Amino acid sequence: MGIINNFFSKKQSKFYFMRHAETIYNTIKDKSAKYNPIYADCHLSPEGIKQSKSKQDFFNKIEIEAIYCSPYFRAIETLQNCLETHPNKEKIIIYIHPKLAELTGMMQEFIIDINETKKNFNMNSKIKVNWDIFDEYATKIKFRENLFFMENWDLIDENKREEIYQKLIELYDKKDMDIYKKQVSEIIQARYKTKMKFESYSHTYQRFLDFKNYIYEKHKNSMNDIENKIIVVSHKLFISIATSDYGNIIKGKVSSSCLTLDNCELAPFLM
Repeated sequence: MGIINNFFSKKQSKFYFMRHAETIYNTIKDKSAKYNPIYADCHLSPEGIKQSKSKQDFFNKIEIEAIYCSPYFRAIETLQNCLETHPNKEKIIIYIHPKLAELTGMMQEFIIDINETKKNFNMNSKIKVNWDIFDEYATKIKFRENLFFMENWDLIDENKREEIYQKLIELYDKKDMDIYKKQVSEIIQARYKTKMKFESYSHTYQRFLDFKNYIYEKHKNSMNDIENKIIVVSHKLFISIATSDYGNIIKGKVSSSCLTLDNCELAPFLM
C-alpha cells in the first residue's frame, strides 16, 4: 500500500491537487477559535476571495476533464471563484465527493446544515455543482448526510460515537442551531483535553485510496490523456496524508516529501 511520491510539471501530470483559499478562520490567531461556533464550516475571507479569483487565468488556459471537490463550503466557494470567467464555464460541472473531506478537528470541520450548502451550490449555480456522488454515499452510511463525516471517526468508541450522534440529531431536529453549535464546540473541546483525534491518518489514507479507485474506474479510458486535467480540491491535512508514504502514515506521521499546500495553491501529482 502507498502511492508513488513523485510530483511533475504541468505537461507531465494529468492530476492537480488544490487546497481551498483562505477562510475567515485562517485569519484568526486566537487558539480558542478552533472551538468557536461562528467558524463552523467557515466561508472564505476577503483575501481568500481575492486568492481564488487570482487563479482564473490558470484555469482559463487548461483543458478540464473533471473537477472533484470536498463537500465543505470553503472548497466549493473557491472553485466557483476560480471558474467564473472560464470560457467553457457553462459546460463545467463540479462533482462533490465525500472522501475528500478534511479530518474533523475543529469547528470549521463541522458542517452545521449541508442543505444550506446545497442551496448555495447546485446545478443552477453560476458553475454547476453535482451532489450525486455525495448523495449516493449518504444512503449507504448510518449517519445522516449532515453528519456524514462521523463515518470517519475511527478513533472514537462505537458506543460513544452513537451517543454523540443521537444528541446532535436531537438538537438538529429541534432547529435550535445555537445550542447545536454549542454542543459541537463542547465535543471538540473534550477531545482536545484528552489529546485524542477523531480520525486516524490510516483511515484518511484509505479514504484517499477509495477516491483513487473511483477515479481510475471512472476515467479508465482517458488516464493516458495528460492534456485534459482532473482537478481535486480538498484540504491541507488531507492532501498531505494522501501524498505521504504509507510507512509514515501507519506511524501517525506525514512524509517530509508530502504536499503541504498554502491556501489556494495548486500542485500536480501522480495519482
